[in-house]
Amino acid sequence: MVVAIIVYVSLSHVALLVQDAHSIWRQIAVVMLIVPIIGIAGWGTIAALKQAGSGVLVRCTGGLLVMAAMSCMTVALWATLLVRLDWIYLIQHIACNSMLCWFFAQTLFGDRTPLITTLARTIHPDMPDDVVRYTRKVTLAWAIFFAMQVLVSLVIFYVASIETWSMFANILNWPLVILMFVVEYLCRKRVNPDFKHATIKESVSAYFNNKNKV
Repeated sequence: MVVAIIVYVSLSHVALLVQDAHSIWRQIAVVMLIVPIIGIAGWGTIAALKQAGSGVLVRCTGGLLVMAAMSCMTVALWATLLVRLDWIYLIQHIACNSMLCWFFAQTLFGDRTPLITTLARTIHPDMPDDVVRYTRKVTLAWAIFFAMQVLVSLVIFYVASIETWSMFANILNWPLVILMFVVEYLCRKRVNPDFKHATIKESVSAYFNNKNKV
């Protein structure tokens, strides 16, 4: 997974720096962006039809039709996609971070349980009240982190060069996420020194083992 991420961000960065709109690097970059989007759209259609109670044949047909339509649109707009690759990457970066911000923030309203609280309880079912309050603050911190990613991305895109924006959005994106994990872990140890804390690895495992709860 780490190797795949490194290859992806490296190719994305190189493609954005290439001036020739029809370069092979730009074409590879467009494929890397569009193929996952088409796959997710097809999967989402199948999931929505399943939720509506449709049969297997209808679900599969619907998913294939959506993917076929999006593939045709991609072919028709191929030249435009190559020329406006920077905008496509901007939209992807903004959309991903906005969704992650919402993913954390929406659990802070109403009578919902904050996301980090839910994850923490899968490891520590009986948490003290001060730890519960801390997990709520961490949920808010992650929401703010992704909101700042969106804001900084937009500012850099409009006031700086595409090279600078790509360095932030592609190269520094994952290191910033990792740094956030490390900083939060150090804060956790400092704020609640007597509590047996989960490691970063245990925290990540808790999410993947309890996706349905969150």
